[in-house]
Amino acid sequence: MSKTTLELTAETLELPESAYETAVSRYEDFGEFLSKDSSIKQYGPEVFSQGSFRIGTAIRPIVPTDPYDLDLTCKFTTGISTSNITQKRFKELVGVAIDEYIVKRGIKKPKEQKHRCWRIEYQDALSFHMDIVPGIKMGDTSILRESMIKSNISAVSAVEWANLAYNITDDRSYNYEMISSDWNISNPEGYARWFESRMKINRELKLSIYAEVKKIKTFERKTILQRCVQILKTHRDIMYKYQPDLKPISIIITTLAALAYNGERTLEDALSNIVEKMRTFIKSTGIRIANPTRPDEDFADKWKNNPALEYEFTRWNMQARADFDHIINSPYLYSSIEKVNKSLNINLNESMLESAFTSKNINIQPKRVEIDDTPPRPHLCK
Repeated sequence: MSKTTLELTAETLELPESAYETAVSRYEDFGEFLSKDSSIKQYGPEVFSQGSFRIGTAIRPIVPTDPYDLDLTCKFTTGISTSNITQKRFKELVGVAIDEYIVKRGIKKPKEQKHRCWRIEYQDALSFHMDIVPGIKMGDTSILRESMIKSNISAVSAVEWANLAYNITDDRSYNYEMISSDWNISNPEGYARWFESRMKINRELKLSIYAEVKKIKTFERKTILQRCVQILKTHRDIMYKYQPDLKPISIIITTLAALAYNGERTLEDALSNIVEKMRTFIKSTGIRIANPTRPDEDFADKWKNNPALEYEFTRWNMQARADFDHIINSPYLYSSIEKVNKSLNINLNESMLESAFTSKNINIQPKRVEIDDTPPRPHLCK
């Protein structure tokens, strides 16, 4: 399969521009309301995106009518600290402001409480779950900075990224209802900066756009690493369409893909390398998959109590290796298209790709070849 075809596949998986535009307009409107018209405006609330929309790896829902997920942080910058408010009271303050926003904008459904966030559901032409994580600016970030340096992050980056961390609430915490400085730490913006550093390993790649910090990065032209993550997440969603509780989580796929990426200049080379090498970055003991900007956080912490999740990650990875080897290396165009459509749930066809192959030395005869691409059963450690 040629590079052009794989690029067309990636472009087909890209979110519609309307999704980015709607996401931006909604979170900017929410942020403006909090800072100007809400009951918490005196605390200097800042609203910014995090997660897949922030790093440009968001994908379409498998079911077109399902909502998109937009993760936001609402961070207080003044007037409140962990020393003068409980997690419960702080989350309630943000919840009251969200209620004010829901009434002001005529949103039909009430907010929903999650362990670490509040959820707003927009249900109109383009539906969104907007998950809002309340946060308080951290004071001393020296411990976080030193832990990053020990994990081989440069001192300059460690200082910059540690200063982006903040404290968050969690209603499962032992001290949720008491004054305590022991709050959970989150650093999604630091993670985004780390991911961007991995995107730029290939110095010949120039990013077309960098929006301002805290803006959703839409990018006029996606980098190879972003495309690979989108392809892998889509493949994962299709494979686990009927078992969503077992699917490997996106932060694990994204982190391991970024670690495995080695500046390859084509999607084929990058994707082949990533699916082949990503498991080598999982440690066998201790913290299995560390958050690069908070090294004491294990993205695979649920594997300890549920070994089936590690098994499913291995099973997915082996299936991805088999599928993408077929897609990339099959000499038969129709066979490659069939595999793409099946494993990524899209509808490429010969007419869409005709111009891409006019000068390629590729066999496009409709010959069927049977390839046994069933991955070997992975070993499940006891």
